[in-house]
Amino acid sequence: MKLRKLLSTLLAAALVCGLACTAALADEPADTAAPAIPAEGTAIASTQNITIDGKAVEFAAYALKDENGNLTNYVKLRDIAVAINGTDAQFEVGFDGSILLTTKTAYSGAADTATPFSGDHPYKGGAQTVKVDGKDVSMTAITLYDENGGGYNYFKLRDLGEVLGFAVGYSNETGISITTTAPAAE
Repeated sequence: MKLRKLLSTLLAAALVCGLACTAALADEPADTAAPAIPAEGTAIASTQNITIDGKAVEFAAYALKDENGNLTNYVKLRDIAVAINGTDAQFEVGFDGSILLTTKTAYSGAADTATPFSGDHPYKGGAQTVKVDGKDVSMTAITLYDENGGGYNYFKLRDLGEVLGFAVGYSNETGISITTTAPAAE
């Protein structure tokens, strides 16, 4: 009987200690900042398989390789807007000196998914502020320039998913998967 009481007391103390430690850690700010990308470098032409809600799609994408050799994919806003138009995550793209995104609104622009680049291409990159539903949002972006100096912005696919409400997944077997009916993955 004494052994049961001792075990119960020890178990209760362990639970209280665990809860106290969890509460103390909850007050600490989480370090969720993504590592900064180099200000310039070479973007790799991406040849990933991409599916949206299970349907295969194709559009130009570029990737940056991290120090461990992992790729992070970047896509043009208008390409993803065309690809997810008509879904729960659809959005409109506008420009008034700033890039404007309006969520839950059908994309009305042209289905121009062409890019003047082929193969790997130099980029300049970093944080770019975009207005989403009227609010400033910082996202990671790279800009590729054509021979006339025209810039083409490519945004980090996972950033777009978080902001616009679609989930981005990856597996070696199937490649990149975008789900527009589920909240973005954390």
